[in-house]
Amino acid sequence: MPDVLYIHPAKHGVDSSYHGLGTPYYFMPVGIIGLANLLQREGFTVRGINYPTELRRDRGFELTPWIESQKGVRLVMVDLHWYEHAYGAISVARTCKQALPNARVLLGGITASLYAAEILRSFPEVDFVIRGDAEQPLLALASELLGSQSPDLSSIPNLSYRSHGRVVENERSYCAEQADLDELNFVDLDFLEHADWYGQIQFEPTRLTLSLTNPRGHWLCLGRGCLFDCSFCGGGRESHRVFAGRGTITLRSIEKVVEDIQRLEEKGIDQLSFALDPAVLGPGYWKSLFAQLRRRGVRIGICNEHFQLPSQEFIQDFVQTADIFRSELGLSLLSGSEKVRRLNGKSYSNQQLYRVLSPLKESHVPLYIYFSLNLPGEDERAFRQTLDVAQRIAHYYPPHLLKMINMMHTLDPCSPMSRDPDRFSIEVEMRSFMDYYNYCRMTPAARSGVTLGRRRGFTLSGGQNRSLELMARQWDEFCAGQKFACFPVPKTW
Repeated sequence: MPDVLYIHPAKHGVDSSYHGLGTPYYFMPVGIIGLANLLQREGFTVRGINYPTELRRDRGFELTPWIESQKGVRLVMVDLHWYEHAYGAISVARTCKQALPNARVLLGGITASLYAAEILRSFPEVDFVIRGDAEQPLLALASELLGSQSPDLSSIPNLSYRSHGRVVENERSYCAEQADLDELNFVDLDFLEHADWYGQIQFEPTRLTLSLTNPRGHWLCLGRGCLFDCSFCGGGRESHRVFAGRGTITLRSIEKVVEDIQRLEEKGIDQLSFALDPAVLGPGYWKSLFAQLRRRGVRIGICNEHFQLPSQEFIQDFVQTADIFRSELGLSLLSGSEKVRRLNGKSYSNQQLYRVLSPLKESHVPLYIYFSLNLPGEDERAFRQTLDVAQRIAHYYPPHLLKMINMMHTLDPCSPMSRDPDRFSIEVEMRSFMDYYNYCRMTPAARSGVTLGRRRGFTLSGGQNRSLELMARQWDEFCAGQKFACFPVPKTW
């Protein structure tokens, strides 16, 4: 039996009825793969399960009996990286405490790091939280818990825990450097139940790939941190400084990344997704990355969402390197209004966008366009510009290569919108962990007849007004009858 159990939670609670639920949030943080393999390398046995993936594989699956069967487990790891798992992660922790009374429960990830003390005060089912990077702290914690009758937690960096009824937060002194990341294995999923199923979920399909049988994808870590601080993102430059103490972006060496990609191709992975955008890391980075892949004869599908616009030189190199048939590039335009786009972190004009579309079209690159309906500044006037830009792209780009969506953002913890609401003329409604916990508890599924934007964690301030219902209806009308894949606005809170 395993020493350590890893569970990726769903948004909803354990053993809730799967029927009718909304997005369960399948993706595991990419760092988990490195952590699980690190534990195994050091002699610990690890078994992992992706709860929402198991429900997709078998709608009758029940997590509680599966947990009860894991006798002898001493440590349970549950990721709480994205706020959408705030309720589900606590539900998993509670179930583990009931089913495995001798096991200790550990949370980690961005959300857990930001709210560590509150979580430990509010939820006795959680024993530990690692704040920020977890490699050295996790090894030290596992060694103490599994190797000592009287574990000493006082010297473990980044660790939060309870002692004699009070919350103790050790100094957050560990932040991974390149050498730490280069020693990690971000490829192998042998520890994970039904890893092939998870691989299928990670593949981003296009019309070109509909004929493929059980294609598999894999999200790969290039590094940690970000160069940008987009309004809506809780994983930007400043957020990394707050929750992890990271002052600059930490990249893995190109050689290690290339080795990983080659191994993924050898394992039969069809499509690679980058967890960081290589285009913003500079020509010296992506030129070397792509050149080494070509020298090794590695040709794999690449799915990449660009943080800003890629250069035409990047596109040319990308096309020469990737298997375009299995690839896709994403552009987060946010809005057709250049003013709204700049306010929220994207620095390019519409004319620059149109110039980039030309080489993408010439090379037949599948393209996914992302807009956001409810970000600061996006009112009915700005939304008319969004519709104009969307229509122009629809007329220009081949429909069999195009997807487009307009989504609603919820307030990310520690995002610029959360930290500095006055800058964005908003009022923040979600500040504590319990705010996010209750949000997730109350919004597990899409519902009809709800008021759009009601539970998104922020509202416009100063008497500003906009009709999200009107804007959503206009978007849905635009999507109707389009020859390309155009997705209506999800009808959630």
